[in-house]
Amino acid sequence: MFAGCSTGAESTNATGADTDTNASGIDLAFRKNRNLTGSALGKVAGVTMDVPQSSGHASGNFASEPVDIQWAISDNGSSDQTMVPASLHGVMAGKDVSLAGQFQHASNFLLQSGSVSGLFGGSTVAAQVTSAPGESSSSVNVQGSFAGTPFSLYATLAGDLTSGYVQGTVGGKAFKVNADVRAKVVEVTGTFAGPPALLGIILGSLLYFLPGGMFS
Repeated sequence: MFAGCSTGAESTNATGADTDTNASGIDLAFRKNRNLTGSALGKVAGVTMDVPQSSGHASGNFASEPVDIQWAISDNGSSDQTMVPASLHGVMAGKDVSLAGQFQHASNFLLQSGSVSGLFGGSTVAAQVTSAPGESSSSVNVQGSFAGTPFSLYATLAGDLTSGYVQGTVGGKAFKVNADVRAKVVEVTGTFAGPPALLGIILGSLLYFLPGGMFS
């Protein structure tokens, strides 16, 4: 998730959360076989992800931690369906996760606002999503708290869906994650300081939108 809320992001990490607080490099590739491989936060990543499907499954290891999650996003196939529910549940970073979202769309299918709530490892997750100016109409701001870690995110996608980025701060430390489609491979690079599970959700959101042309 949130694959239903594509973004780039800013994040602020609080003390007391079970997180990796050291900024570490990201060097990943997502290919047509739906495999995400490389390294994240200085650790190995190898995840099979059913994106860009609205209902799917991801499994493997991310930052050397187990991932086994499922998600579902309601199909907003008509202009009069303006409220789109989404859900995600399973295991991320070795902990149980259960999230639910509601996203408000205009009749032209562009995101207006949204909210996410749930639990990660028994701790509360809550976020508010609003549309934002940026490189395309897909730009958003996200603010909330991830299992005790407050965050404030900005994300934007290029109008042709060939690139996007997330940038901000986690625990006062700046980060930026870039994603670019090259030769039918989505290359993801950057740095991030914060919970590996939060990074996984951010990357999943980017990858939900960017690789669509790879599967045509």
